[in-house]
Amino acid sequence: MDVTRRMPHPALRGIIRSFEERRGTFGPEGLTWPLAARPHQIIDIYLGDPFHLRIDGGRLQAAPETVVVGPQGSRRIQLFMSGEIHIFNILLQPAALNRLVGIDMTALVNEGVPASDVLGKRGMQLSDAVRSAADFSSRVVAAERCFGMMQDGSPAPDGIDFTSRVLLGSRGRVRIDQLAKQSGLSARHFQRRFTTQVGLSPKLYARTVRFDAALMAHRNEPTRPWTGIIHEAGYFDQAHFIRECHALVGTGPGQFVGDWDNILSPVG
Repeated sequence: MDVTRRMPHPALRGIIRSFEERRGTFGPEGLTWPLAARPHQIIDIYLGDPFHLRIDGGRLQAAPETVVVGPQGSRRIQLFMSGEIHIFNILLQPAALNRLVGIDMTALVNEGVPASDVLGKRGMQLSDAVRSAADFSSRVVAAERCFGMMQDGSPAPDGIDFTSRVLLGSRGRVRIDQLAKQSGLSARHFQRRFTTQVGLSPKLYARTVRFDAALMAHRNEPTRPWTGIIHEAGYFDQAHFIRECHALVGTGPGQFVGDWDNILSPVG
């Protein structure tokens, strides 16, 4: 699958991490890709055939044409792709949706819901603007215009916004008590507000960020030994990583490793 990526305008980088566009053609039999535990908040706008997905072995269902995807925990999700795949992805900062619309992000954990259910009329405007644009560059401009309007009047970044981005940038390798001090909140208030604004508790978010970083390191360098990847990601040893795989994916590496080369996750 071909991936094109662009950073947002500097004025929007407190809300948006990056824009991506993915394109590929698959036969009628399609491909199955796993969606592992991951920390990201994403808006997917399907410009071609939508994905289908199966959650925890349930029925196959079509994704909404424009969908807001929250952080993913331990549920086992399989994505099925066939036909002409063309997706415009908007990768958001950890607390962006809470800042923009005030949503309690715990409601979006393990969920993918129509953008209009989260953003209301602005979600439909975003979808229409991106769909009517002629190419990737113009789609980025259209999305930036929509988010610029959403950002007007939204609350200023706060301690949770800052610390969640630090945790993401460090790949989960910052002490939670240190982040609480940096936020200016008590440990209890930090825990509660972080969970509301990001969706996952600080500790679970850090674990998910670290796990996602290990999977992405393997995807980027598939011939690199796992021992080095696990150590660099901050796991004590292989047993520690195996326990986390069970906790965050629902299965051990022996059952999941065959899927790792096809992990579908944002680049940045």
